[in-house]
Amino acid sequence: MVKRMACLPGAWLMASLAVLLSTAIQAENPYRYFTWNITYGTISPLGVPQQGILINGQFPGPNINSTTNDNIVVNVFNHLDQPFLLSWSGIQQRRNSWQDGMPGTNCPIPPGQNLTYHFQVKDQIGSYFYFPSTYMHKAAGAFGGLRVNSRLYIPVPFDDPADDYTVLIGDWYTTNHG
Repeated sequence: MVKRMACLPGAWLMASLAVLLSTAIQAENPYRYFTWNITYGTISPLGVPQQGILINGQFPGPNINSTTNDNIVVNVFNHLDQPFLLSWSGIQQRRNSWQDGMPGTNCPIPPGQNLTYHFQVKDQIGSYFYFPSTYMHKAAGAFGGLRVNSRLYIPVPFDDPADDYTVLIGDWYTTNHG
């Protein structure tokens, strides 16, 4: 009985260590959260005032700056009188094609409702853009840039740019989109 008690502290230590290692915190890639309110507003891209679609009151929409492997979470509230849907052009939707924002893989966001997009920009260094994929909304605004920067410890075969600019080009009409 005495020898058996001598092994007990060692077993207790091993069991404690096993529990500690099994509950260790695992690091996860960072999350970037955005809340966007989609509304109508007056814009003048051709010098003619017209109804446009704004994101958080701005046109073009906000630029998303992220780093490869970041998790992007965008909660979109549709305050329009029509269904609305955003597409993330060029972003690979790995194992979550329902986040792509195209009719057929997504149902549009009904007026007065919201949808939360959640995707990861895994190994996708570069410049992308997002745009509305329903009706003629793309011709009314609600688009913007999405930049994915490399992580500091990923070697890139060229020098860092002196500065970064997002250039967006769109088709415009001198009348409202609707």
